Amino acid sequence: MIVSFKDAFKFIGIIITVCCAVLVCNMFLNYHIDLNAIAGEISESQQVAYKAMQLNSKVVCGVTGGCLAMTSAVLLIFYIGNYIKEHSARFGILKALGYNDLKVAASCAVFGLCVLIGAAAGYALSWALMTKFYAAQNDGETLPTVVLHYQPVLLLTVVLPTLFYSALSVLIAYIKLKAPALSLIKGGDKLRRIKVTKSDKDRNFLTELAFSVIKGRKMLVFFVGFGCFCFSAMTQMGLSMRTYASDMMGYMILIIGLVLAAMSLLLALSAVISGNAKTVAMLKANGYSIKESGLAVLGLYHLPAVLGFAIGSAYQWGVLNVMINIVFSSVEGTAHYAFDWKAFGVCTAIFVVAYEALNQYYVWRITKTPLKSLMSE
Repeated sequence: MIVSFKDAFKFIGIIITVCCAVLVCNMFLNYHIDLNAIAGEISESQQVAYKAMQLNSKVVCGVTGGCLAMTSAVLLIFYIGNYIKEHSARFGILKALGYNDLKVAASCAVFGLCVLIGAAAGYALSWALMTKFYAAQNDGETLPTVVLHYQPVLLLTVVLPTLFYSALSVLIAYIKLKAPALSLIKGGDKLRRIKVTKSDKDRNFLTELAFSVIKGRKMLVFFVGFGCFCFSAMTQMGLSMRTYASDMMGYMILIIGLVLAAMSLLLALSAVISGNAKTVAMLKANGYSIKESGLAVLGLYHLPAVLGFAIGSAYQWGVLNVMINIVFSSVEGTAHYAFDWKAFGVCTAIFVVAYEALNQYYVWRITKTPLKSLMSE
């Protein structure tokens, strides 16, 4: 087997993301089906509230589930690309021995295992929380009580993602393996050998190096921005949902956002450090300080971080504004939503402290880069 089950377990990011997606979708889809079952009990005066609850379930599944599904696909592309790059020699030898691209790529279907694990975990967790979720949704006297029923058809939330992402894994690997066998055997791009010298133009050199680092890692730029987007949008939305929906909904959104943010940032910044270990070692060997090395490698990632946080703030305002002020505007007793500046201030302060602390940790990691790593070049 070219790709082992042990390799698939390393895709922890996808497991967590799929788990969150299935957790949210299964809860809201199950509720939506049970909500449709009481359509005959809805009076004329309850029609507006009933339709609003139906639309709410669809919006949450579409927005949250769709966003998490897209994130899983992006993570899968990133992980498989990295895996093939790290084991390119193995794949290249197989191609040289006469195995065709599709047969080699088919072994990557095992990465669907991580999707199965995540989906099964999310499905099980959703049922562990389902009773409390229904109690929160039934809180109030707007609609008749929605009774919880088990919906076997929703097992498809486990089966379909597994099949889809297994097929996607094979497709991604097939595209990545289109390179000639000799190119795969030689491995990835080699470090450019440049002579680094101290001069009066140190700042210009480090700035140029910082731009080259960020230009060469566009996918990591996305993950940094996405992580900060998740933190901003989900934390502010979670705090607001405690007021407009329920504590359970608020905490659930808050936890999902924090998990996605932490996963994306740790993945991206770890990859930046490991991918530039030799560059940092060269800078250290030529007398550059740890602070200079840290700024050269991580400094410009502040830009996508701030941009992601700003977009996340705007996104959560837009979603809540549509859901509360438009979708639920006709429901009696629904409070008008306005941008929560207090939550924004709290989240901004936490974001600045947390992101800078994470940067300082990885700058400290840079100090652990051994100079002997240059010896392999």
